[in-house]
Amino acid sequence: MWNKKHISITLIIAIFIFTFIYFNSPLRSSKNYPIVTGSFIQLDMTQHWDNAHWKKELSYLKDNKMRYIVITNVSQTQGNITETCYKNNIAGYKKIYGNVDPVELCLKNAENLNLKVFIEPNFNSDWWQIPADNYLWLNSQMERSNIIADDLYKKYHSKYPDAFYGWYFPYEIDNARFNKTSEFGNLANAINIHLNYLDSKGEHLPVLLSPFMNSSAGTSKEYSANWQYLFSKTNFKSGDIFCPQDCVGSGRLNLDEVNSWYTSLRKAVDKKPGMLFWANAESFDYVNNSSALLNRFLKQLTLESPCVDNIICFSYSHYYSPDNIDGGFNEAYSYYVKKGKLPDKKLDNPQDLAVAIIEKNKFKITWSSPKHTDNICGYEIYRDNILISRIMVQRKYGGNPKDFSKTIIDTPLLKQNIKFHTYTVKSLGFSGNVSKPSNSAAVKVDAINKLPHLVSKNCSYSIIPLPDEKYNDISFTKLTDGKYSSVNSVKDKAFVGWYNDPIDIDIDLGKIESVQQFMVSYLRDPIPWAELPERASIAVSKDGINFTPVGLLRIPSVPFSDRHGSKYPIYLTLDKPVNARYVKLTSVTKPNYYTFIDEFEIRN
Repeated sequence: MWNKKHISITLIIAIFIFTFIYFNSPLRSSKNYPIVTGSFIQLDMTQHWDNAHWKKELSYLKDNKMRYIVITNVSQTQGNITETCYKNNIAGYKKIYGNVDPVELCLKNAENLNLKVFIEPNFNSDWWQIPADNYLWLNSQMERSNIIADDLYKKYHSKYPDAFYGWYFPYEIDNARFNKTSEFGNLANAINIHLNYLDSKGEHLPVLLSPFMNSSAGTSKEYSANWQYLFSKTNFKSGDIFCPQDCVGSGRLNLDEVNSWYTSLRKAVDKKPGMLFWANAESFDYVNNSSALLNRFLKQLTLESPCVDNIICFSYSHYYSPDNIDGGFNEAYSYYVKKGKLPDKKLDNPQDLAVAIIEKNKFKITWSSPKHTDNICGYEIYRDNILISRIMVQRKYGGNPKDFSKTIIDTPLLKQNIKFHTYTVKSLGFSGNVSKPSNSAAVKVDAINKLPHLVSKNCSYSIIPLPDEKYNDISFTKLTDGKYSSVNSVKDKAFVGWYNDPIDIDIDLGKIESVQQFMVSYLRDPIPWAELPERASIAVSKDGINFTPVGLLRIPSVPFSDRHGSKYPIYLTLDKPVNARYVKLTSVTKPNYYTFIDEFEIRN
């Protein structure tokens, strides 16, 4: 029988052994909160960096527990012209960025800091215009990537064997352009051209792919099935990495969709033995081209971490590095890495909010900074408690200093029964925390008085140019049939759509009528590129030949918080009626966007 002394000694030894094992094992470093372990760096950003700058930048990543870097824009092709940012040994390829070699500087400092680098061999910017079924073009790009990959490997791998860790596959596939099995079959063949070449040269380091997805273009199940098919046809090896972009920063997925999409894609990866599944979390916000607030970014990590083996981001160096933006982002994220929570420091509220009338129903909102601006990265402006604008501190590279101003212009969408708007402003912190509101300021606006008599119902009309084939109006009836969309999406058949072109729509009322009010119901749905027009005007005619302009449609401001499909019924009401048989809408589409309309009404 053991006495109490023996038991006590045994317990002390057991505790000592457990403590030793714990403090020298992965258990100690494991966290119940996710962090990113790497970042993309686009080398155009680094063209003026010297060795000291690279050392400092990579030290920020190292200090935040990162282990991986993905460098892109190592070489760029447009058409058949290829330029490299390093001194290459390939005939006909021009070097850019002077004598600086960002590849060498990256690898050198990564080697010293024990960081692993994935390198993108080449990207041809024509990729975004090439049809998904043009496999010959993509195959030819793989041949080019092979030549450059071989050159990079011979030049740097033996010199930096620990840092030169893998390859980044540069062509980002998505489910809007690529949605057929045949297209994924062509992709598989092209990828194999690259993989087989790397194998044949003994240069097959881990290969990382980072495609993206769009929930408005298909389902996660469909996308997963296509990737499962591609994996079954490709020669990926154990250790190669499938690392989809989470698409939250670009707006193609909502936060509440992220987990389900990664869950579906995990099933595809699990069918490929040895392939790793990572996430690429986006640290930006497409609406105002700004850095993502850290509370949103960490929600992404929390939603993705149960599904994946690892998370990297695009891009810490661009959006959070203290060398490219206010150091408050890095300070707050580093606090999170150490403590598992963001700092929540009290912010002072903005002062002296004022609203000035620029013209009828158009306003200039100004305010002053609070006395203490510590921990403030921007301001949020509210109209009737709706977030209409977010002004953010700007990046040195990729930002615009003029965008950080304590002034905005607001043109509210006029509505029925709305006669006043009230504005407030709040200070915004790096963690996503906000201050109490400033003083409020109210202004008067004109409420829409919808006139009772609709005279354009089922009237015939002409359209120049014809709508896009996918969003056509074959019988020329949709715009006056009184049938509005049931959902605010380009998929709703009530909408007629045009890409890029200015539009003329001429309605024939059948006889001369007294007309006073015109309404065009536009769709704004930013992810499928549907935007409000640049400008629009109304003209009238009695004979259909000679038109007289009667006014401009007042294009409203789009609230910052409007991130998904919304309808914008825009009215023009004349001071007094005019006589007309023909009414022309001229609507100028924003360059490289769509215009969508479901109804065009004329009333008296």
